[in-house]
Amino acid sequence: MILRTLVASVLTLAAMTAAAAPAADDVVIQGAWLRAVPPVAPAMAGYFKLENHGRQAVTLTGGKADFAGMAMLHESKEDARGQGTMVHLKTLSVAPGESVAFRPGVRHLMLMKLSSVPKAGESERICLTFKDHDDVCAPFPVRHTSP
Repeated sequence: MILRTLVASVLTLAAMTAAAAPAADDVVIQGAWLRAVPPVAPAMAGYFKLENHGRQAVTLTGGKADFAGMAMLHESKEDARGQGTMVHLKTLSVAPGESVAFRPGVRHLMLMKLSSVPKAGESERICLTFKDHDDVCAPFPVRHTSP
């Protein structure tokens, strides 16, 4: 009887853990790229589409790259005078089945405090960080223009 209860408890716990754990491919980065900048630039922008194929919303908090000391999410906004400005997004939620585009003039991942500046034609691994999900990483090719 004790063994049967123990086995049932272990199976229940395993099922709950599996249901709560995010699948490795439930959050996907598509169309990633970095805009090429001069070799002395202190920062560069990354663009991508983030897709949530999971069953729960995910909260994007930023990113990280070996060549950048800091990464922030930015959104382009227009102020009351019609002037364009960048606003720091502390987080961005993506609902299940939804996607969000980081594209020029809308949103970008700003990589700052660069220890080196990747050149056009190179590719860098960048990881997006989340409040409620494991990091999601992808290669970001460096380009002069949008693909």
